[in-house]
Amino acid sequence: MVGYNSRNLDGIQPSYICNSCLLIFRDPVQLIDCGHRMCQSCANEQSGNLITCAECDEKTTREKLLIDRGFRNDMQTLPIVCSLCSWTGILNIYQNHLDQNHQNPTCDSCGQKFNSVNDLDRHIQYDCEKTTVDCPLKQIGCQEMVLRLHLAEHYISDQHQKVLVNFVRQMDSILSMNMNNNSLINSYQRTHFDVNELEKISKTTNSLLDNTKTLADELERLSIERNQIHNTLQSFIQESSILKKSIEEQKSSIDGIKFNEQRSEQDLLSVEQKLNNMNLDPYDGTYLWKITNVQEKIG
Repeated sequence: MVGYNSRNLDGIQPSYICNSCLLIFRDPVQLIDCGHRMCQSCANEQSGNLITCAECDEKTTREKLLIDRGFRNDMQTLPIVCSLCSWTGILNIYQNHLDQNHQNPTCDSCGQKFNSVNDLDRHIQYDCEKTTVDCPLKQIGCQEMVLRLHLAEHYISDQHQKVLVNFVRQMDSILSMNMNNNSLINSYQRTHFDVNELEKISKTTNSLLDNTKTLADELERLSIERNQIHNTLQSFIQESSILKKSIEEQKSSIDGIKFNEQRSEQDLLSVEQKLNNMNLDPYDGTYLWKITNVQEKIG
């Protein structure tokens, strides 16, 4: 499960938005070690006993997750515009509206049907390859919106790489300064970064670097497969050429045999005709049989 989607999501206070699924909190829990919140369902999405905070990247054990009932109660009067129709109301009755009016929703991007709106929202947030999404580096300058299917291609595009390189250089310059120097504070003010923003962006950068390595490994694997396919194709083309040449030679040989057979048949007919004309010569109404080399045959 994920949080609640709403058409007026951009108008909801950021404090009510889960940093994991980027939707309105559903059953919010508080991570005791860092104090941040996330949807209980988003915490359940993570495997193992350690839960990583989507806001600060700090890890908290599952035993230290606290169901934040007070915060959940404060959210119940949030104004909501249904993500699937023109209905408006408050969060407290939003789920009833979804259950009654949108029982089998369909993804507008890929056409897949789902048993509930929550399943649809999860599909859109994480899985749908035909959904248009923001670049993860949007907050530091990459404003490109691409299909999730094409994110890997976008990561290696010139535009994305330039934004990433510029940001890494800026981060390296800022973080290399003395943390107690006033120029660092001025630098923060000029770049509009506070400490929390830097931590979040640093986490995003690390994640992107991991993704870049994974992408590079995948590209290397695809390159190897492409070379293997190319070699196999070249071998097939070579074998086909040899086979074609062999077939042509066999055809030429067969044509030669046929020609020789036809010539032999013509020679045989010619010999038979000569024999018929040679052996029976008429002489004064009497046919004489001509015998050659009589002496040799008698002897």
